[in-house]
Amino acid sequence: METHHHPLLSFLLLLLLLPFSSHPLPLSTNNRWIVDSATGQRVKLACANWPGAAETMLPEGLDRQPLPNIVAAIRQLGFNCVRLTYATYMVTRHAGDRVGRTFDGLGLGSVKDEIARFNPLVVRMTHLQAFDAVLDELGRQGVMVDIDNHVSKPMWCCKEKDGNGFFGDAYFDPKEWLLGLTVLARRYVYKPQVIGMGLRNELRGERQSEATWRKYVTLAGNAIHVANPNVLIFAGGISYASVLSFLKKKPLSTTFGNKLVYESHWYPFTAGPEKVWTEKPLNQLCRAKIDGYVNTTAFSFTAGGSAAVPLFVGEVGIPGAEVKKSSDNFLSCFATWAAENDLDWAWWGLQGGYYFRDNRTGMDEYFGALSYFWDRPRNPFLLNRLRLMQLKNQGT
Repeated sequence: METHHHPLLSFLLLLLLLPFSSHPLPLSTNNRWIVDSATGQRVKLACANWPGAAETMLPEGLDRQPLPNIVAAIRQLGFNCVRLTYATYMVTRHAGDRVGRTFDGLGLGSVKDEIARFNPLVVRMTHLQAFDAVLDELGRQGVMVDIDNHVSKPMWCCKEKDGNGFFGDAYFDPKEWLLGLTVLARRYVYKPQVIGMGLRNELRGERQSEATWRKYVTLAGNAIHVANPNVLIFAGGISYASVLSFLKKKPLSTTFGNKLVYESHWYPFTAGPEKVWTEKPLNQLCRAKIDGYVNTTAFSFTAGGSAAVPLFVGEVGIPGAEVKKSSDNFLSCFATWAAENDLDWAWWGLQGGYYFRDNRTGMDEYFGALSYFWDRPRNPFLLNRLRLMQLKNQGT
């Protein structure tokens, strides 16, 4: 890939550039912590979500910046890992399709031309080769990766009845899903930067049940662990990754226990309308919200000793372009609690915009950490508030 130097604002670097320490990989778990397998030292995940599961089946932003610049920006913003999303069909049905042809088929020839301008090799690659290229650049720059199975059929996620919500839905064939996970687990055995695999994003819909969740989490976890015993296994709960409370009665029994991490998502609008964040004094409201979150999901890391399982907040975020009072209150509450408990987390999202989303070309992303052109922070002051969450302050 050719590289064009397009640095972020120097003052932001002074605020946000955090030292990256090199940890021996792979990673494992020890009670509530993620640790490196060689020394047992705590490894803190402070990630950014990087979407790649939409119809184009390509990680976003390659039409706005050269790939090395995007990865450099991730580090400059203080993130040490990414949650890189993909669609099952990319692996099982479209792995050999060329990126350029997919964009042409979607009527995105002009977007393809921009990708060719910044990343000329990508348009001639297959989708899996392009995914590999992104992983390789992340590895070169010392950024860890959780590859997350976001959907089966490539599309924007997540609607209640989009056919991608739960096992057995129109596009969610469990056998094909397991095949896709296994193929990637084997493919990335020798890419140590791939430290984990997310089983499925935001399970939801009328079909969801505890028994089915247990069945397929166990099957998938075992399949991944056999294919690639190095990776962590991120298992999100039901109801849009907001509920794991059924595990209080009966914990999940696995053969990959020191690789299991539970995942949850939390936004201002999770478990109620966003406006509630302005309806009571913040201290009172924050305590109540955190108690509810711990009760439904976060109890997994509060259990004592060997009963504890690490928790990864795989999506948390607010719009950065114009921060509303409700969003500001939510972030103040979450950031304080996350820093106090030294949580592992992933900001939604990195992307300044999309190739194609909701039938629109070049759509902006108000939640994005980067600007529309992926060349500077969207809101430096908002990102600076994440700094305490990015630092490791607990664990050995």
